[in-house]
Amino acid sequence: MAATEPPEASPPAARFPLLARAWPVATGVLLAALLVAWERRPFRAFDTYFHLRFGEHFRHDWSIGHPGQPSTGSSHDWVPTQWLAQVLLSWTFDVAGRTGLVLVFAALVTALAAALYLLLRRRAGPGTAVLLTAVVLVGLLPSLSLRPQVLSYLLFVAVLAAWDRARRTGSAPWLLVPLAWLWATCHGMWILGVGTSALLAVLVIVERRPERRRAALLLTVPVGMLAATLVTPVGPRLFSAVVLVNSRAEYFAEWGVPELLTVGSAPVALLLALAVLVMVRAAAAAPYDAGLLALGGVFAVYSGRTVPLAAIALALVVATYRGHRRAPAPLRRPELAAVLALGVVVLALAPFQTVVQDPADEVRPFRGALDALPDSSLVVTDWRTGGVLLWTHPELDVPLHGYGDVYTDAELEDYADLAALRPGWDTTLARLDPDAALMASDDRLTYALERDGWTVEQRSRDLVLLAPPVS
Repeated sequence: MAATEPPEASPPAARFPLLARAWPVATGVLLAALLVAWERRPFRAFDTYFHLRFGEHFRHDWSIGHPGQPSTGSSHDWVPTQWLAQVLLSWTFDVAGRTGLVLVFAALVTALAAALYLLLRRRAGPGTAVLLTAVVLVGLLPSLSLRPQVLSYLLFVAVLAAWDRARRTGSAPWLLVPLAWLWATCHGMWILGVGTSALLAVLVIVERRPERRRAALLLTVPVGMLAATLVTPVGPRLFSAVVLVNSRAEYFAEWGVPELLTVGSAPVALLLALAVLVMVRAAAAAPYDAGLLALGGVFAVYSGRTVPLAAIALALVVATYRGHRRAPAPLRRPELAAVLALGVVVLALAPFQTVVQDPADEVRPFRGALDALPDSSLVVTDWRTGGVLLWTHPELDVPLHGYGDVYTDAELEDYADLAALRPGWDTTLARLDPDAALMASDDRLTYALERDGWTVEQRSRDLVLLAPPVS
C-alpha cells in the first residue's frame, strides 16, 4: 500500500504571480550571499587545528587501530572515530595550504545547503524549500566550521533522502550500507545515522505494509549499516567510543543538554514549534512524518551536537505539512541549473576571501617566544589555545587541547579543577611541572599564576605568556 500523504487542497491563485516567482529566487541569492560571508570563517572553531595535527600523525607515525598520544598530559587508550576526515584535512593542507582548506569548507557548506534544498524540494515548492533551507542554515551557523562533524550533517541529509525515496518506491536503500562505513571513518555521529535508518525502515513498513520479503530487505539495511561499521580499521571498538562520549558531557558544553530558549537556538525552537503546529492541524498525519517529528524532538533536547540534526528533520516535517497543502511542482532543469549556478559562485569566490575569526591569529604574536622554548617544553593553556598550539607548535608538549577522547575521566576532572581553581588545582599544576603558560589575559588561572610569582614574558590584547618562578 502506498505511503499515506497529507490531504491536499487547491489554494487560491496567487494575486501577484511575478512576485510569487521572484521571491524564491531572491531568497536563494541571499542564501548564497550568506554562505559566501560564512566561508570566510573556516577556522572559527579551534577544533580544526587539533584535527590537522591528528591527521598528520595518522599519515606518518600513528596506527589507526592503536594511536599514540599528542601530549604527556593524556593517557587514555582511546579510539579514533574521525581518522579519515583528519587525514584528508592534513593532506589538503600539504597540497594546497590554507587556500585548500578554505575551499574544502566552502564545498562542504555549499553541498550541505544544496542537498538540504533538494531534500525539502521533494515535499514542497521552491519558495517553501528555500525559506526552510535558510532557517536551517541560520540555525546551523554556530556549528559550521572546518571540522568533521559537518560531514555528519551532510550524511544525515543523505540518510533522510534515501529513506524518503524508499518510502515512495518501496525499494531498499542499499547505498546506505557503504555510506555507513564511510561515516564511521569520518565522525562519531555515525551511530545516529544507523538509529535513524532503523526507525525510518520500520515506519516505511508500517505505511506501505509490504510483503514479508520486501519488509525483511528494508530492515536489513540498518543491520547492514551497523555491520559495515564493524569492518572499518577500528572495528568493534567504535562502540566503546560512543559510550565514552555520553560519559563526558559534563566537561564539554557541546555534548551537554542544549538550551532551546536562547537566541542562538531560536531557529530550531521555531522549527519544532512549527512542526508540532502543522502536524496538529493536519487532518491526517502519516506515521512516517510523525516519526520524523519525534526524531527531531529527541535530537533537539538530547545534546548540543544533535541540535543541527533536529533542525534538518523538523524542516522536512514542516515542508510536508505547510499551510495550503498541494503536490509540489516537479523539479525541472532550469531550477536545478539555478541551484548549481549559485553553488559554483559560492565556490568560485572562496579562494579570494579574507579569513576572519581565526584563533591562530591570537597565538601568532608569540611565535618567536614559543619557538625559543626547548623542544618538549610543557606549556599550560586553556582548551582553545592548546588546540591551536598542537598544530602551530608540534614540538611543544601541550597537555590541554580540547580533544576529549584521549583523556581519562580522572585527567578531565583534574584539568577542569585546574581551570576553575577548585581544590587540588595546585597539585595538578605541580604534577604537570610546566615550563611556560600561555593563557587568556582575563583567565582566573592567569591571575593565580601571577599571584604565585609567575612572570609576564609577553602580553597581547588576548593572551599573556608567563614563565614559572625560579626554584
